[in-house]
Order: sequence, then C-alpha cells, then structure tokens
Amino acid sequence: MHDFLHDRRWLPLLRILCLVLPFLMPQGGMAADIPADIRTFTDPSRNLTLAEILALDETQFTRTRRSDVNFGYTRNAIWLRIAITGDSDRRVLLSLFPNFVDLIDIYAAPPASGTRAEDFTHVATGDHRPLPADGLSGLYDAAALDLAAGKTTLAYVRLAAIGSSVTADVRVYPAEERPRRETLSNLAIGMWFGAMAILIVIQLVFFHYDRKARYPLLAAATLAASLVYTGTLGLSRVFLFPGGGDSNDTFVSMCIWIGLSASALAAVHILELKGRNPWMHRIFLAFIALGALGTLFGMLGYHLAFAPFGSMAGILLATLGAFQGLRTANLGGNATRLRAAAYCVLWAGVVTIMLQRTAVIDLPNWVTHAYAVACVLQTVLLTAALGVRLRAAEALNLVMQQQALHAAKAASDHANRLVEERTRELAAARQTAEEALRAELSSQRQQVRFMEVISHQYRTPLAAIRTHVDNIGLSLPRADEANHARLDRVRKGIQRLVEVLEVNLSRARLQGPSFAPMLVRTPLIDIIDAAAARGRDLLQNIIDIDIAPDAAGLRIRADADMLGLAIINLLENAVKFGKPGNRAPVVLSCRLEDGKALIAVSDRGIGIPAAEIGQIFDPAHRGVNADAIEGSGVGLSLVARIAAAHGGSVRAESVLEQGTTITILLPLAPAG
Repeated sequence: MHDFLHDRRWLPLLRILCLVLPFLMPQGGMAADIPADIRTFTDPSRNLTLAEILALDETQFTRTRRSDVNFGYTRNAIWLRIAITGDSDRRVLLSLFPNFVDLIDIYAAPPASGTRAEDFTHVATGDHRPLPADGLSGLYDAAALDLAAGKTTLAYVRLAAIGSSVTADVRVYPAEERPRRETLSNLAIGMWFGAMAILIVIQLVFFHYDRKARYPLLAAATLAASLVYTGTLGLSRVFLFPGGGDSNDTFVSMCIWIGLSASALAAVHILELKGRNPWMHRIFLAFIALGALGTLFGMLGYHLAFAPFGSMAGILLATLGAFQGLRTANLGGNATRLRAAAYCVLWAGVVTIMLQRTAVIDLPNWVTHAYAVACVLQTVLLTAALGVRLRAAEALNLVMQQQALHAAKAASDHANRLVEERTRELAAARQTAEEALRAELSSQRQQVRFMEVISHQYRTPLAAIRTHVDNIGLSLPRADEANHARLDRVRKGIQRLVEVLEVNLSRARLQGPSFAPMLVRTPLIDIIDAAAARGRDLLQNIIDIDIAPDAAGLRIRADADMLGLAIINLLENAVKFGKPGNRAPVVLSCRLEDGKALIAVSDRGIGIPAAEIGQIFDPAHRGVNADAIEGSGVGLSLVARIAAAHGGSVRAESVLEQGTTITILLPLAPAG
C-alpha cells in the first residue's frame, strides 16, 4: 500500500474525486435554511386524520434533533409538525427528500392560523401517487408556504410506507433559492451518473483487449449500482412512473436484488474465489441465488417482507468481500492492494446506508450519500486494479515474447549442432546395426532393441529440426508459397519418421515380462480412428474405414495405445504383403457379432497358403511365399498376445493371390 500512496500517477484521479465529493454532500451549506421546529408523532393505526392530529397536545409530539427523520422499514404512519416563525413577509418552500416514500400528505396553513383542518391546504404526493400538478414536486417533494413577520406558520406532513422505508430530510428555504439548489443538485447527480457511465465504458474497453469475465461482470455491477440510484434518487419516479402506483417500489427492489447478484458474481471473478478460497466461493454463489430469489419477491410485491434479509445479506457480502480483499492484499502487488481498498470502501458505504435505512442507529439522511461515494470509489479502485493487472499482463507477455525469440534462436543453433553430431552418431549406429543384423537375422528381439536405441537418438534432433523448420516458416512472407510448400514437405517427412520411430519403440516396450495392459473403458471408434490416422502417416497408403451402424457406439475395456499398436501391425502387414506394383487400398472395418466387437483389416495381397493359416500367429513364423519380403515374423504373434491380454482372440481368413483378412475379437465393456 505504501508504494500506491507514493505513486504520483493517481494524483489526477484524487483531484477529480475532491471536486466531485462536495456536490455529493448535503445541501445545507448552499444557503442558510430557515429554522423550523420539527416534531414527530407515530400513528400505529395509520388512520388518524388531520383534525385528530390538530386535537393533540403539542407535548404529545417528539422534538427531533435534526432536520431529518428516519424510521426505517415500518408499517406505522409518521406525522411531522413543522412550525416556522417568519422574520419577514415572504414565500418559502417546504422540501422533502428522498421522493420514494410511498404516501406523503403535506398540510399547510396561513400564518397565525392552523387551528382547524379546513384552514390547511393539502398537497398529496409520494411515489404511489401521480406527481402533483403544482410543478413544485420532482426529485424533491415540495409545497409552498407563506410566512409573515413575527408570526408562526404551521405545516403537518404525514408519511406512510407500503413497500419502502420511511425517511425524510426536511428543508425550508426561500422560494427564489429553488433554481440554484436544483441546478447544483442535478449537476451533482449528473456528474455521479456520468462518472459511472465512463467507468462502464473503460471496463468494456479493458474487456476488448483482455477477454476475461471480470471486466464485463464489473461493468454489470456498476450498471446495477447506477440503476439502484436511479430509483433511490427519484429519477425513476419522475421519468418512468410519474403516474404513481407501486411500480417504483418494484423497480427499486428489483434493482437492489439484481445489484446484489451482480456484485457477488463480479466479486467471484475479481477476487478469484474459485481457486483461492473455495468455501467462500460457495457462499458467494449462495448470495447470487439469494439475489435472484429477492428479485422474484420484488416482482411479486413483497418488498418489506424480504427487506431485512437484503440488509443482512448486503452487509455480510460486503464484509466477506473486504475480508478476502485484505487477506489477499499482498499477493499481487498494487493490483491486489487496490482491490482490497475497493472492497473496504464498499464495506463502509454498505454498512453506513444499511444502518441508516433500517434505523438501527439514528443517522442523518445525508449519510446515504456515503454509499454513492463508496460506489464511485470502489468502481474507480477496481477499474484501476484491473488496469494495473492488464498492464502487468502486457508487460509479462512482452517479456515472454522476447524470451521465446531468444529461445528459438538458441534452439536453432543447438539444432544445427545436434544434427551434425547425431548424423555422425547415426552413421556409426547404422554400421553397427547392419553388422548385428547380418550376424543374427533371425533375432527379432535384437532388431527391436536396436530400434529403441535409434528412437531415443532421433527424438531430440527431430524435435530441434521441427522447431527450426517452424521458425523458418514464421520468418517467411505469406506470399512465398514455394518455400512454404517445401517446408510442408519437410514437416511431413519428419512426421512420418517420428511415427516410424514411435511404432517401433512401442513394439519394443511390449516385449518381455513387462507386458501388462492398463484397461480403461473406451469408445472403440476412437481407437480405430487414431490407429487409421497413425497408419496413414506411417505407411503412406490408402486406408479405408468401414464402421457398421451397430458398432458406432461400442465401448470396450482396453489399453488404447496397446490395442492401437496391434491394429497398426495388421495395417503394416496388409500394405507390406500387397501385390507388387499394386497399392490397393487397405480396409479397416468394425462390426458387432455375437455380442463381441470385431476389428478386421483386409487387403488384396498375395494371401497365405491354407496349410499355414494355423501357424501364422506363432512367434518368428513366416510363410513360404514371403521369403522375398522383409520381416521378422513377430508382428502377428504380438497381435495375438495383445488380443489375449484384452480377453479376446484373433482369427485369419485368406485366399492365395486374392487377399487376407485378420480379425481381432474383443468382449464389450459392461454397461455403465
């Protein structure tokens, strides 16, 4: 936090806030208010008339300490007795704020009268009624009073709520002050909404450059807070519901609950709760659900019934957010410290307005502006935190790009050296292998071991070559199609060589006592598709796939790599023993037969003599018509071993000079 406080980049922002805050403060300092004696009387029956109130003794009214009253969420009707002693003959305005109290009746009497109900003029207002036609009410409910020098003018105000809290800030001021006061008030409101709109735009701009959910969610929470103040400042009553009714109560209630859900959802992503604090993440999800439930109650008109839950939920949500913000304040530098400050500011604003609205503590009405200030400050701080994070991410991305370029160059140089070294090593290894093969042609095991050595020797240079080729491709212009085509041919050659090495290395690993499959319930078609793709890369031959309709959804318990190797062995044999000069397609098929999955590979090759069909799965056996074709005779025996390890079997069907079909029969996986 010390670094943030000494960072002069934030000074312009602080100056703007210092200019805005005076407009959000109470308006008593704009011009001197006319002193008024304000007293209250509580009517639990809600049925007392003005005549009955006038019959009460003055001592039955309770004097207020301030010019505002706050009774929170109550079903009682509240009467205000306002006595004003004039110092001159003039007209003044009796103004009440906020304007969302449901039913407001203002009774005003001429100076030195007010003893009979018929002496009073009546102004009926409140958001359950249409706006008065006198032109005085708007964002403020107001009525005109005439004062006489040295005489007392009485006014009575009845406040009653159906779906809102009962609170009022009473101001009495000269009528000529009204344009100035309303102009300053509207300017402050406009600046607040303008600041929130600018912050929403900034958050969406951040989202344009960094597609993270936290940015639009913060924008949604900012919009929800703006909608709440659209209701609590009276804008919705004036512009959306001038005809009265309970629509404004419903609008305000729904906006508050939607704001709770939006704030909780934004906090989940901004505070990274899912990864950092799973139990608190679940609590915030519950708040999101509570906000949706509260919105439903608001739509149905149960504002007051659900309001206490909303107050407690708002305080608890803000407290948990501040706690998590402070708990993680030092994990990410200035970004997380700004985030912690934002949620602490919001906590202070929420607690203040909840205590004032519920009248748990007798707080003046102007403290509700603390929540407006808190909303702006929290949004500014969170937006700044996200901006710091976005800037840090860009810097990190730049560093990573530079590191990647250096690594690519180093890899290219290393690849060149490795190619030269490995070429010499491979030449020596090849000479050794040829001598070993000439000495022991019948030993397939030795040949597989040799391929394992070769595979390990090739992996590093091939990877380096491929990286070098990709780097060359990135440096070429897109229009250089000729060189791009050459690089594609190099990549295909590398891919085929890698596939050859991988297949032979897999064969080597399946030799000996370590032959132990890891059986997993797997879709059969996935294994077939993968084997066909590897076979095409390895063999450079046409491989057709034929999946029967009843086999498309089959699942088996299999070691996918091991079974895939068995299929590749069959495909390799089918291509190898094809007729010379005729690269006919090999067919890889799958069907369901007698409750078993059948995988078959068919070719149109030289075939197998009928007398040898029963021996082809024996180790090291080779047909009499295959002497001229390179091979060791272990491929089909390995296929038979793999099938047996999966609880299946292998069968062969062949006709000389027409072709061969080798079929693997496997049991299906149990349902579920």
